[in-house]
Amino acid sequence: MTRADAIAAKCKECIYDPDEDGTWRQQVRACDIDACALYPYRPMPYKPRNHAVQPEYKTIRDAVRVGSRFNQ
Repeated sequence: MTRADAIAAKCKECIYDPDEDGTWRQQVRACDIDACALYPYRPMPYKPRNHAVQPEYKTIRDAVRVGSRFNQ
């Protein structure tokens, strides 16, 4: 079990109620027990993307050129 899996399992055990609205991740996100040591590390639901991720550089070659000493 990874660290992330262990944190997710503990948060799910602590806060998840199947009779309440939302998935266990949504309920964990709504958790307001900020005194919990795991609070900053709790699993969060994935955010849907409204658009495609744009690369900072078009190609790897462009990235290498930008960071090279010849462009300074």
